[in-house]
Amino acid sequence: MEHQKLADYARFGRFLDGSAALDSDVASLLSEGQNISSARHVVTMGFCRAALEHAVSQRVLLGAGHHGTALALVRLHFETTVRAAWVQFGATEDWVSRFTQPVPVGSLNEPTLGPPIPSMLDSIEVRAPDMALECRRLYQTVKVMHSFVHGGAHLVTHALRGYPTDKLVEVLRNRNLLCLMLCNVIIGNSGKAELYGTVGRLSRKHVEVMPPPLA
Repeated sequence: MEHQKLADYARFGRFLDGSAALDSDVASLLSEGQNISSARHVVTMGFCRAALEHAVSQRVLLGAGHHGTALALVRLHFETTVRAAWVQFGATEDWVSRFTQPVPVGSLNEPTLGPPIPSMLDSIEVRAPDMALECRRLYQTVKVMHSFVHGGAHLVTHALRGYPTDKLVEVLRNRNLLCLMLCNVIIGNSGKAELYGTVGRLSRKHVEVMPPPLA
């Protein structure tokens, strides 16, 4: 039993290292693909940066043993990535204009918010059906993570007994797939043809820390 625990811990460590390497490549792509030539590009870039920050924070917290807080970030990471894609593919010019209106000093109100995630995915599907399909699959997993955000039974249970290492590895796999999907948004937002093909290259480079192909 002790030998198995050590083996699981070592495997988890390798996944953390592999995920860190992926994050470094995504950060480099984000820098190379920066585009702030329009309000839509600026908002998309902001969501991309926020999504990567959530992803990195999630990995760091998992490595530090703060699993409950890391799992709460799964929802933030997912929803921010979807919002980045939605702004790029589905948001109207009117929405972008309203979203970028100045907020009065001292106001805590949002200028406007986007539609619910399922509606965003419907809009994304028109332009990027493969991304929408993967996001819908991940959305089923994210629903469970609401418990960690809202203080549900899963949060209490795992705070008391811990989270199985093999499950943490699966969390990292899904996190990494979402990072790869974010790369698609970054490249599309960049408008740089020379970045096309980067997602395929990164997918092959980091295949060991990605979910297995669907049967």
